[in-house]
Order: sequence, then C-alpha cells, then structure tokens
Amino acid sequence: MQLYASAINCQDGRPDWIYLSPHLDDAVFSCGGRIALQVRAGMRVWVVTVCAGSPEGPLSDFAQALHEYWGLAETDAPAARREEDRAALARLGAVAVHWDFWDCIYRRAPDGRFLYPNYDALWGPIAEEDGALREELALRMAELPSSATLCVPLGAGAHVDHRLVRQAAEATGRPLVYYEDYPYAGKPGRVEQALGEGIWRAEEVGLDEVALEAKIAAALCYRSQITSFWAGEADLAAHFRAYAAAVGGGNPAERYWRR
Repeated sequence: MQLYASAINCQDGRPDWIYLSPHLDDAVFSCGGRIALQVRAGMRVWVVTVCAGSPEGPLSDFAQALHEYWGLAETDAPAARREEDRAALARLGAVAVHWDFWDCIYRRAPDGRFLYPNYDALWGPIAEEDGALREELALRMAELPSSATLCVPLGAGAHVDHRLVRQAAEATGRPLVYYEDYPYAGKPGRVEQALGEGIWRAEEVGLDEVALEAKIAAALCYRSQITSFWAGEADLAAHFRAYAAAVGGGNPAERYWRR
C-alpha cells in the first residue's frame, strides 16, 4: 500500500496532533471543533484517513448500492470522497493525508469472497482475513511522527473499520487520546460499551461559536454522506449542536478519553 498524499513530505512541517480517521469524514464529524481550535492556536494538525483507497476489481452488490445511494454510482466514489475530505479539512486548516487501504465494503478474501457483503456485517466480527491488515496498519502508524499526539477512534458504534483502527493504534504501544465516534456516539450506551473495563479519564473540550460553526461547515463538505445520517443540511447542523450541548452540559463541547 502507498500514500495518496505522504504526510512525511508535507510542506506544513511536523504535526503537533494527528487524528486517525477510519473513513473520509469520521475525524471531522467527531473532532472538527477541537481541530479548529488547535489550528487557530497555531498548532499543526494532520488528519490521516486510513480507508481512503479506490478499490480494484468488481464491487459487491452492497457496495454498488451504497455508491448509488451516495450519488456516486457513475464515478470513482472514494476519489470523490477524498475531494470532499480535502475541502472539509481546508476549511479547518488541517492537512489531509489519505492512505490507500480499502474501506471494509470493498475488501475481499484471497478467494475473492467479499468480507463484509451487507449492512449487518459492518457491525459484526472482524474477519479473520483482516488480521494481516491490522498488523500492516500498526506498522504504518508506528512510522508517524512520534512527537505528535495521536488521537484515535474509541469505536463507539462498533463499526469494523473503527475497531480495526483502534486495535492497530493500540498495538503500536504509543500513548493515545481517544475520540467519541460521532454520530454513533450519540446513541445511548455506545460510548460506555466502547470504553469497556479499565480506568478512563474524560476530557471535555469546550467549543466557542466560531469553532462549532467551523466544524459544521466542514461536515457539510461531505455532501455524499449527509443523508446517511441526517435529513439534510439543517438537520445535520441541529444534531451537531444538540450533541455538543449534551456533551458539555449545556455548553458546546467535544469529549475525549485517556486510559
């Protein structure tokens, strides 16, 4: 696997924070406010999207149906989504880094069988064949600049790619900050389930109106994904505001976790 945009060669310098995003929207949906605040404070921020690659070969019926639903049936869907991501991160002032691993909806076993051929499979067991992918991801993550704070998905919602990214990051042995995967984290009990056992410390990051507006504006750049979760742009903005207020006890915030 190669990088579509090599972070090591970015002209923006070495990062202060790196957000690992399983897909082309997760980091912005979950952490866009904090990213906006950090960039405003002069920090260098990278968002590394792991599953950003364009698949080769045939697609499953499930993947084709998703492309049609996203309005991307007649194009290279991941390429279109990479453009959405670049636009979103440009609004926030962060560097977009795209790895070319495939989204789970495209991955196949050596015999050609699709590993995740339907919606239910996205939330089920991680395929045994993805063990090698987990190891490769851990090696790639270990090569990221060690001076940066690494922020990774908690896995709220239990999407297979979110769990894989978390497991690979933990395998590096690096200190990690975990973010609540939104919108999955908005459902009751999802965050607690993802935390599981152990001692955790929560950190609430307050968002001012400028940061919250920047997060919403960036999220709206993912036009192909809006109707997957919301009725439209206004509904997205309303849900983002409501969740931020719920996390902050009435004052907009994002919440992060450390072991």
